Amino acid sequence: MALELHPDSWKETLPIMVIGMVGIFLVIGVIILITYGLNKLSQSGKKKGKKKEDK
Repeated sequence: MALELHPDSWKETLPIMVIGMVGIFLVIGVIILITYGLNKLSQSGKKKGKKKEDK
């Protein structure tokens, strides 16, 4: 089983791979931002609830 490198096919497939990798990082970034935002929202609700319970 011989492995051969085909530089011509790399020229076609490399941009497709780069677009896919950028897409993956964008999706991960969106998930991180949503998680961060939800954590901030839930923490502010807990702080308000604690203040009401203390009074």
